[in-house]
Parts: sequence; structure tokens; C-alpha cells
Amino acid sequence: MSKLYTVIILMLVSVFANAGGFGRLGIQLEVAGSYHTGVFDEGAAEVVAYDRYSGRVFVVNANDASIDVLDISNPDVPEKVASISAAELGASANSVAVHGGLVAVAIEAENKQDNGVVAFYSSFTLELLSVIDAGA
Repeated sequence: MSKLYTVIILMLVSVFANAGGFGRLGIQLEVAGSYHTGVFDEGAAEVVAYDRYSGRVFVVNANDASIDVLDISNPDVPEKVASISAAELGASANSVAVHGGLVAVAIEAENKQDNGVVAFYSSFTLELLSVIDAGA
């Protein structure tokens, strides 16, 4: 499924770029670097969130039921520096968002019919700060 979304996004970017959309805006896109999880077609890089305060990227890794934490201080060579396990609080992480040094991770319950949680972490220390109940 993620391949399909990637293809659709690339097609839209291509159509927009070929129509002069980016050129009119003065925007040029180029790849700065890439990170490979070593897992293909298994949901190892689903949702990505960047925290400008810590300079880290947080990536949902459904294959490992975790959040991969990447250091992009050198954007040409992103490096995995840590991982936040969702297994301690539920089945798997299925979303991540960041704001002002705070990382929010949506974690589904073992039984998908039960309520999950949202866990809040420091983007600097990765310390678990709080956990609240969320819907199923």
C-alpha cells in the first residue's frame, strides 16, 4: 500500500512540476539523503515527523512496533540513533507527531477493539513523559 501512495505522490509532483508549478513558485526539489531500514515492503517507514528543536526525525516502524529516531544533522547521511518501543504500552505504533520538543506516539492496543494510548516523549532525551487513553 505504501508503494501505491509513493507512486501517486511522485506522479502528482511530476505533473505539477511539468506544468511549471514549482518553477513559477521558484521551488526546486532534490534529494539530500536517504535512510534505509533494511526492511522492504513491510511497513518499516510509514509516518515521518521532524522536530526542529532536536534536529531529529521520528519514523513509525510498524515492522518493529517502534519509532525509529534519526539524526539528520548531516542531511546527506541520516543516522538511526535510537528507537522508542511501543510494545511496552500496546501492540504497535501507528502514528507520530512532534511539536516544540514533544513527541506524541499513537499506540494501538493488543486487541484492536480496545482503546489505545497516546504516549508523550521528550524529543531530546526520549524520556516517557505521559500516557493518555485514546479511542480504538
